[in-house]
This record gives sequence, structure tokens and C-alpha cells, in this order.
Amino acid sequence: MANLAEVLEKLPIQHQNALRWFHAHVGTDQAWPTPLVDGTLLASKAKGIYKPQWSKYALSVRQSLNGPYPDKNPETLPDGSWAYSYFQENSDPSKRDSQYTNRGLVECLQDRVPVGVLRQVSETPKVLYRVLGLALVAGWEDGYFFPEGISPSGEIHGLSSQSGADALMSHQEQLASSLGAFEPDSIVEGRERVLASIVRRRGQPEFRLGLLSAYRGRCAITGCDAVEVLEAAHIVSYKGPETNHPANGLLLRADIHTLFDLGHIAIDSGTMTVVVSSNLESTSYADLKGKPLRLPKDERLHPSKAAFDRHRARVGL
Repeated sequence: MANLAEVLEKLPIQHQNALRWFHAHVGTDQAWPTPLVDGTLLASKAKGIYKPQWSKYALSVRQSLNGPYPDKNPETLPDGSWAYSYFQENSDPSKRDSQYTNRGLVECLQDRVPVGVLRQVSETPKVLYRVLGLALVAGWEDGYFFPEGISPSGEIHGLSSQSGADALMSHQEQLASSLGAFEPDSIVEGRERVLASIVRRRGQPEFRLGLLSAYRGRCAITGCDAVEVLEAAHIVSYKGPETNHPANGLLLRADIHTLFDLGHIAIDSGTMTVVVSSNLESTSYADLKGKPLRLPKDERLHPSKAAFDRHRARVGL
């Protein structure tokens, strides 16, 4: 489990001090934040995403009441942290990288640099913003960035850690039990939806059987031939039967499937080789870096390069 001090120490002191303001004021309602004593601004009135000129990273994100974008409400998780779906600048997801502000959040995603989060809670004559605190950007999909809150104590569980994943899986199971049929868009968003897919993915027998045949009963990355642990992975997240297409599938060993869904493994569509996140560099999974993907003999069953590109963009690898 990482902590905030370890994450911040790699940043310039100006950046550290600005982020510490958000951590120190977590849970409070503030008027517009004044600059720090050194003149550093903490947010921008012109843009919801503030990327200062002095950094390649975004520093903060701000949600306004009655704003133009479909931001979601934060979801409080059982461990006291929270997850949030924040829409990018520009209403067209395909134009994400045309905005320097979005590019700043992508840099945060790739390098695991925290951002401060503010949400407007009252309007004029007394505008106030609730300081949610600091968050790590866990991913991007269909125009949404997914910040995950750092706890007030400075502990970083996140969905990349086993404890965070277990907590969210338990939370999802409780929701499914209490609410009946699972509806991902109405119950949970973002990374919670991804983890929920891990629970239900074995329930797609035709899709899995097709991939078992296409990949000759071997994991597309490791070559594992133990059929009992091979799963049908969706490259683009499951959104109905139409996504159960062989070009949107990979046959993966269960642990590799989990890492793929959580964004720690992706595929370079240009070379058809494995990309591994920095979080895995000190683990045995680092050996998968650059490993060529095993492809079906039938080219008609090859995975979609466009789908690989979309997955890789979503997870920031």
C-alpha cells in the first residue's frame, strides 16, 4: 500500500505544496481558493480542469453546479475512499487530446500524479466548493476520467491494490443483492463497472467457447493451457451481446484477465506485443513486457487493433 508522501516526493516543491492544500482541507467547504503564499493558483475559473503552465500535469479538477458536462456524483466506498466520474473538456470523446487540460489529466493518469478535486455545493450569493481532497486518475473511457480518492490519512488503496479491489467487489455484490438485476449505467460507473464485469464474465459460455477454439485452448499472452483458468476477456468493455464478437475478445488466464481489466496490462496494436504498467515492474509480471501476442490461425478471428487502441487509451498505458 502506497502513501501520499511517497507519491508526492517525486514532484517539485511548488507542486507538492499545492496538492497538500487539498489534502489539508479535505471535507471542508471553501470560497474560491486563494493563491498560496508563493502565488501558486489552485484552480481556474476559466476551465474546470486546471493545468498550470509550470507543469505538464493537471493540478485540480472542479465541478460546477449546472455545468455543461455530465459529471457524476462521487461514490463512497466501504474503506472510506471514493470514486468519481468526471467528464473531459470537449463534449466529443474522440477529441479528448485536442484540449491541453485533458492532456494534463492523461499525464496524471500515466504517471500516477494526484489531482485536487473541488465540487461546487452552493450558488450565489455565497458560492462554496467542497474539497473532496486528492485523487489518482484511475482511467478514462467514453469521455470520462475516473479519479479515485486518497484517504484523509494519506493511504492510497485505489483499485490497483488487492485491498481496494476486494472492498469494491464486496460493495458491488451488496449492491447487486439489494437492487436486483445489475444495471451498470444506473448503479455504478467507471472502474466499479469494470470490476463488476470480473464477477459476471464467466457467465458468457458461447463467447468463451468461441475464444477457446480460436486460441486453441491457450492464453493469448502466457500460453497457459489449463482450460479451467482461461477466461473470455472483452477488449472494449462489455456493453451487451454485440460486444461478444471474437474481434473484441482475448482468451486470457484469470490473473492476466484481471490485470487487463484493471489497466495494468495492454496491447500495443502496432507490434501486437504486451505493454505492462509501472506498477508491475517489480513483480514477476514484468517478464510479460514486450511479449508477442499469440494470435488465432484464422485471420478473421484476430483481435481488433482499434479495440486495443481504445483499451490502451482508457487505461493510460
